[in-house]
Amino acid sequence: MITHIQMEYMLAVAHTGNITKAAQLLHISQPSLSNQIIALEKQLGIPLLERRRKRVYLTDAGRYFAIQAQKILAQDRNLEYAMQEFAQLQNGSLRLGLLPILCPLQLPESIADFQRHYPQIRLTLTVDGSRQLQEKLITDDLDAIIAILQEKDQREDLVCLPFNTSSICAALHEQHPLTSFPALTLNQLTQETLILSNDSFVLQHIILESIKTTGQPPKSSMTCSQIESCLALADKNMGIAFCSPDVAAYYHFPHIVLRPIQPSITRSVYLVYRKNPLYFPVLNAFIQHIKTFIEKSNPFLSPNPH
Repeated sequence: MITHIQMEYMLAVAHTGNITKAAQLLHISQPSLSNQIIALEKQLGIPLLERRRKRVYLTDAGRYFAIQAQKILAQDRNLEYAMQEFAQLQNGSLRLGLLPILCPLQLPESIADFQRHYPQIRLTLTVDGSRQLQEKLITDDLDAIIAILQEKDQREDLVCLPFNTSSICAALHEQHPLTSFPALTLNQLTQETLILSNDSFVLQHIILESIKTTGQPPKSSMTCSQIESCLALADKNMGIAFCSPDVAAYYHFPHIVLRPIQPSITRSVYLVYRKNPLYFPVLNAFIQHIKTFIEKSNPFLSPNPH
């Protein structure tokens, strides 16, 4: 195999046209350089230099060797420089999957802060339900996701870093008869029209699995693709929607009131990524950024993955 040193030696000879001057340029002895060139010619089975008195000239094979060697060495230098940029976070990309409730979770502020710290990183953001996001992460279409997960959804090949945990409340119109109760039971909810997010959202599954424990199916239900749409319908007294208090506060529909559910229902949001992020400097930097954000926004929520 031709080595970089052999290519550099040949380029020095081609540049100076003289073995002695090339040896001085390379800071090696003239006999050592001559022996290296002779060994290379034997290795290739063809002369690269034509020796005339005190000068040497490239043969056709030698000229071709020099041209290609220069290209290879330049490409390798560019590759090394590019790798240094990646390592120093001056280059690279991050494909991030987010929930539609990114605003109530203050994700735009956190992501914008990350971009300010690393302006050369190319961010691609995908907004979808938690189940679709997890599928895209598993199939390597995303590098990391921020999604609602149930314990059964967590996998050994993924790291799930707790991001936000909140109780789920019933959101109903201020004139709904159930507002007279300080908290709503699951049995009461089975007698009402429920407004749920569609099947791609884990929140729907959490609510339906809780209601299933009563042994009674909901009286009726309708589905929407966005939590904002669910709340908008509840604001028109078309049924009962579900959300966390921070989501309700963010959208602030004027006729919506919240009631806790007994027994309580919670949902947990995680930053999820494949193991061994140290091999991906951009992803590792984002993980550290989110850990800092979690510690600042909720010091009582452990940042340790599990």
